[in-house]
Amino acid sequence: MGGLTDNVRGTPRTLDSNMRTPVEERRRREEEIATSQNLLQEKRVNLKTQTDQRHVIKQCDQSAQTGGDQGDEQRDDEDEERDQEKDKTYSEEEESDSEEEESKQTGRKRKKKYHQKNRTSNRQIQTVDQCEINPTPPGTIRLGFLNVQSMNKKENVISELIKQNKLDLLLLNETWLKRKKLKVLHKASPKGFKAHYQVRPGKKRGGGVANLFLKALQRKPKSSDSSGKKIKTTTFEFVVTELQHDDWNQPVLIINLYHPPGNSKEEFRKFLNEFQSLLDEVENYSSFIVTGDFNIHVNKVRRSNNKDRRSYTDEFYHVWPLYNLTQHVEEPTHEAGNTLDLVLTRNVEVSGLFVQDDGVSDHYTVYFYAKPKDTTDKTEENENEEQKPFRETEE
Repeated sequence: MGGLTDNVRGTPRTLDSNMRTPVEERRRREEEIATSQNLLQEKRVNLKTQTDQRHVIKQCDQSAQTGGDQGDEQRDDEDEERDQEKDKTYSEEEESDSEEEESKQTGRKRKKKYHQKNRTSNRQIQTVDQCEINPTPPGTIRLGFLNVQSMNKKENVISELIKQNKLDLLLLNETWLKRKKLKVLHKASPKGFKAHYQVRPGKKRGGGVANLFLKALQRKPKSSDSSGKKIKTTTFEFVVTELQHDDWNQPVLIINLYHPPGNSKEEFRKFLNEFQSLLDEVENYSSFIVTGDFNIHVNKVRRSNNKDRRSYTDEFYHVWPLYNLTQHVEEPTHEAGNTLDLVLTRNVEVSGLFVQDDGVSDHYTVYFYAKPKDTTDKTEENENEEQKPFRETEE
């Protein structure tokens, strides 16, 4: 009996799991799961609290470094600026590794800038200064060519172009001069300059060509015989000047012509025939320069839909190799983007050529340096041959 009393009234004994009923076991497991979930939730709350505290501390540190008044947007701006500075630094490093390519791109940009309408005389003076820094070889002369579209009331402008750019020779197209108004040539010519010219025949308005050059460069004829053959042309006007430099072993012939626009096929082929006749006449000269407003779309014609225009240009191209001619102008010379004003040479070194809008007309000025190539053999072969002028030049 005593044993039974102890079991009833005494401390209850702990039952083994194997001794629990199914209901009791299920309750026990539910209690354990609930306890585990509570512990996990407490851990999550503690972790979030710690994260928020660290974030607050970081903000305080940033405020202390930036003065305490900086907002999130301003900090984002600063971060962006730092990134841009890094990109700029990286870009500068790339540029330093590609200086040669950058130089080429800069050269192309400079050429494009010559066509801007806001060019002034300051640019011309700057060009002269650059040329003085890089002196040209001995015996080199400086030339300019421009379709002036009337010299009337532009005498001072033309004279300034010569002086500011230190030209030895300025070749002009479309002078629009008549024989009664030749005083314009004298006013446009600086001291020490002389003019050769040709006016448009008849009463038709426009046309005319002129060469303004240093008297010191004019060649003295070997003979008083000036009965050279005269070339008569109906499709273009031209004037010729023969120059001689102390450092040259031969003279250089300068041919300046103006070919009006608006030709039919028949008229254009007549122009080509007359142009070749002129080149045939100067065949005995080793070196010569031909400049002019040919009114032939040289560079743009390949993209033109005008078949006649392409045909004209192709026929004109075919003449060049027959006389060993080289065409040097590759940029537009007119405000419409066309290359109309050309520089054709034979046996002449051309350097420093550039095109510039001087605001004189809707054409741009072509500037370049020139000197004859070494033709000692040619000169020795013809030293006993007298080169007679092929045309009387009006002065």
